[in-house]
Amino acid sequence: MASRLSKAYWSAFTLWHARKEDKIPYLPIEVIVGIQDRRVRAAVKHAYETVPYYRDVMDEAGLLPRDFRTADDLVQLPIVSGEEVAAAPERFLSSRCRGRRAIRLHSSGTSGLSKHIYYDSTALFLSLAHGHRQRVVLAQFVDRMFGYREMTVVRRDTVNVLLRAFYESHCWIPRKVDYQRDILPSTDTYEENIRQINIFQPDVIRGYGSYIGALFRRAREQSLPVFRPKVVLYGVDHMADVDRLLIEREFGVPVLSGYEATEALRIAFQCEKRDVFHINLDHVAVGAVDRNGATVGPGETGEIVISNLVNRATVLLNYKLGDLVALGESPCPCGRTLPTIERLAGRADGLIALPGGQKVHSLTVLSGLQAVPGVVQVQLTQEQLRRFLVLAVCTGETDWDQTRRDLDAAMRSTLGDDIALEARRVEAIPPGRSGKVRAVISRCAG
Repeated sequence: MASRLSKAYWSAFTLWHARKEDKIPYLPIEVIVGIQDRRVRAAVKHAYETVPYYRDVMDEAGLLPRDFRTADDLVQLPIVSGEEVAAAPERFLSSRCRGRRAIRLHSSGTSGLSKHIYYDSTALFLSLAHGHRQRVVLAQFVDRMFGYREMTVVRRDTVNVLLRAFYESHCWIPRKVDYQRDILPSTDTYEENIRQINIFQPDVIRGYGSYIGALFRRAREQSLPVFRPKVVLYGVDHMADVDRLLIEREFGVPVLSGYEATEALRIAFQCEKRDVFHINLDHVAVGAVDRNGATVGPGETGEIVISNLVNRATVLLNYKLGDLVALGESPCPCGRTLPTIERLAGRADGLIALPGGQKVHSLTVLSGLQAVPGVVQVQLTQEQLRRFLVLAVCTGETDWDQTRRDLDAAMRSTLGDDIALEARRVEAIPPGRSGKVRAVISRCAG
């Protein structure tokens, strides 16, 4: 537990930085880029002085911190993969954080690759203040900035819960600027969670997109009455388009998304237009590359590469996060000047292998499986090149024999007739260690 003096310091620190968060996204882009460039220079200097990996690669390339003046200069560094961080996390940890108090977060992503990312307190409280940008957007749906009721779909041992416990033990959050919270465990049944929603009556439901979508689909399929929040916000994993449309059109609840990762926390957010994602340029540098590592331009799909500019514990510069994105070509009409992500296209590792070395993105197959009547949630596992397993959560009155035939037909329509498919009906699909449900697992796509 932090001391009263420490709590007072971090409370004042957070309020000081939060006071301008509603204005920063509207500043002239040159001003925001100036903030980013200053943070790039500070991050590279810190990395060279204290982080073994970056000191070694910069020395090998004959680079010094003075060679990095803007975010564009970060391309001089090699692209870092999740496999490298998972294999040698100490190589990316600053020597100034060794033996000091830092919080360790666990990340597996949809790839299931286990990584430990350390954060220093300054970075975490900057992120807490940074969340005010999302609150400004939510306020347009819940009609107030503070004091609303929020229910979070999460596992009790995941990053969000860990961070919340850290904030509560290290600072004071005034009641008048806080909101009422409740946790909706993703390990409970859909029926139990719907009951909890009806009791708490939240203004906002946020959390895992896949689970929230499946929950509302279960409510619709079984005609279960469910309290309708004023907005749904997901940002941990993907929500199927069919589920988003169901929530918006049949339940009349607007759906927003944020783009978050353990490696950089708040990367981008959607505004009230609910279209593109606004990149938090002052906290993170973002680019996109093709499979050969070459930079792709706006509008083209590539794998996102990020640089966390504020964390001084685990330092990640030019880090390949694993998501496929298309950067925006023009500003959003909302008036924010932040650059945008036009499209989140899925995971770069979300691929299904085909004979002859070909691969197809998993979303091509998933969309057909998720559209089968009576299916609430699916998980597809590629066991061998032409052998697949589908786990399906279905509504109670579903004719499973017919559903199984429909799932088989959906698979064959995209992958051909020469496949072997086993379909199993299950009550729930277990999440991984991160709390996310991996929609696709391929044991031979890599």
